[in-house]
Amino acid sequence: MVQYSSLSSAQPPLPLCPRCRRPSAAWRLDTCVYCGERFPAGFREGFEEPRALQWIERPALPPEASRQLEVMKVVPLEKSGPSRSLAVGAGLLSLPVFGAVFYLLYRLISRFSAVGASLIFVAGAGFLVYLAWSFFRASRRR
Repeated sequence: MVQYSSLSSAQPPLPLCPRCRRPSAAWRLDTCVYCGERFPAGFREGFEEPRALQWIERPALPPEASRQLEVMKVVPLEKSGPSRSLAVGAGLLSLPVFGAVFYLLYRLISRFSAVGASLIFVAGAGFLVYLAWSFFRASRRR
């Protein structure tokens, strides 16, 4: 015996899962979406297919819209990014700027602590190497 449930008055009743007793959420699947129970043979017999899955005849497109769709298929819509020379200039400018910042920070810290100054030097060198590596990698992708 298969029971049915009605989710709304506009929708036809749906069969209930034999295990979890919930309405069938995916009409075309052979298993329950909620609990994974396999539906028995003839599970949907006697029930009407949901209206959302039925074929709807749509009106034809106006000729102008059809032409616009054809043009959209031919014309690429990809936007070009910022120019490569601008990115190269910004990358080349950032290396000496950060180098100068780390050098000034190194000189300032070296007056108070030799260990701190060496840590700043190693961190600055590592950051500049990483910056150069990421800039080189980004320039090769384009």
